[in-house]
Amino acid sequence: MGAQPLGRGTDDPSVMGNYANISVLAKPDENTITITRELDKGTGHNGVDVQTVDSTAVTGTTKVPGYIYTGNFSGCVFYLYKTGLDEMTGVHAYSGYVSETTRKGFFRRKVINNVVREFSPQSYFARSGGRLIDRYETRGEIDPTTGENGLSFLSCVERTTITTFLFSLQSSAEGSRVKRVLRVINLGY
Repeated sequence: MGAQPLGRGTDDPSVMGNYANISVLAKPDENTITITRELDKGTGHNGVDVQTVDSTAVTGTTKVPGYIYTGNFSGCVFYLYKTGLDEMTGVHAYSGYVSETTRKGFFRRKVINNVVREFSPQSYFARSGGRLIDRYETRGEIDPTTGENGLSFLSCVERTTITTFLFSLQSSAEGSRVKRVLRVINLGY
């Protein structure tokens, strides 16, 4: 692995760029997909691995055609945006419990509640010019009887179509294998 996540500053405190360049090699005849993290400034990549950060919408941008991978979903939301002529951006938007403080009663005492909040990137992309292609929620998608603790997305972005896979992984010493495919989404854009 060795490569550090890359970042891109934004004008929104709840949206940040945090991704690693990756090379994706698909071998349909062997039923394998190999994802390798590339060096920070490397030029041999064809995709991005969007990292997970609590209480943030994290972005990663790739050239088209290319791949967008992101994992560790257990209720978060995945977005795809068209952000340039030959550019697509994936977003791992945190959606989980956060503490919110309110005031109640005559004496306006503080009450701290845990509420589910999605850190949506929609207002950021409305300001920066990105066009929403699709949004995928994962709350309730994990099957606790199978021992799943996270889901992953892999979007294969072509010039006019996108195929996105939502799946769970099973890790071993040899690497990770797909345990269960939940959805395959085909879109034109």
